[in-house]
Amino acid sequence: MYTLWISLFSSLCVGFYMKQLKIDSTKNLALFIAFGYLAAAILSWLFFDVSIHNLNFSTTNYIIIALLGVGLPSMFFILYKALKVSGIMRTDIFQRLSLIIPVVLSFKLFNEQATAPKIVAIILSFLSIILLLYKKSKGSGKFSLVYLLTIFFGYGIVDTLFKLIATDKRINYTTTLFIVFLCCLVVAFIYFLCSKGKVAYKYTYLGLLLGVLNFMNIFFYLKAHKIFADSPTLVFITMNLGVIIGGTLIGRFYFKEALRKHTLYGIVLAVLSISLLALVQLHIL
Repeated sequence: MYTLWISLFSSLCVGFYMKQLKIDSTKNLALFIAFGYLAAAILSWLFFDVSIHNLNFSTTNYIIIALLGVGLPSMFFILYKALKVSGIMRTDIFQRLSLIIPVVLSFKLFNEQATAPKIVAIILSFLSIILLLYKKSKGSGKFSLVYLLTIFFGYGIVDTLFKLIATDKRINYTTTLFIVFLCCLVVAFIYFLCSKGKVAYKYTYLGLLLGVLNFMNIFFYLKAHKIFADSPTLVFITMNLGVIIGGTLIGRFYFKEALRKHTLYGIVLAVLSISLLALVQLHIL
């Protein structure tokens, strides 16, 4: 069970850590993200079963890896902005609600049936989003809305791309993940070179810490899935509900973020939506 708690703790730490930072330029943010992926790539090489021989990638695999290589560092930029403008509470919720996107797309991509419980879960998630966006932040309402919706759709597409890789039995998932991290490193470094601003090299070691936290989240999440292979829903529901509840408590009591009625209702609907999806996974519904 410790693997699951470490993964959950690491996931919460990523949001908390990034919200605490005050990065003064896009160049330093790009440097921070680049070194985060450098750490993740090194740790993947050390701890995962990585074999770059006979990759057996199809053209579609290369396209997906390229999309993830651009999409993941780009989403980290948006995540940092969302945490600053919208707060850790709503940002974490929107990131977790994004799992609805691969559920919707799976009807077409994986030929899954659109059952009543899945449709209800989708409706609840979108109602949750409406409630969470109901009142705009003072002075930054438009940016808040754009960042949160980008988090929702962006991470949803990223999750779908990872699912496409995971379901391809011809390729090694951890090797692919390592290559994705390398692509992210290259893209983030290109962002760094193209950005303007004064460089503060402290963001190299701060970025390395981000990479360690991010890798711990992924490593222990995958390990938890292996340990609880007979009950994957336990991992699913603990991680997603844990991040929503944990992010809400951190936002409310540490960062003093407002918890209004419509926000609370949105959180409740988000919890119901994810719980419903968990019941679907258990084949109870």
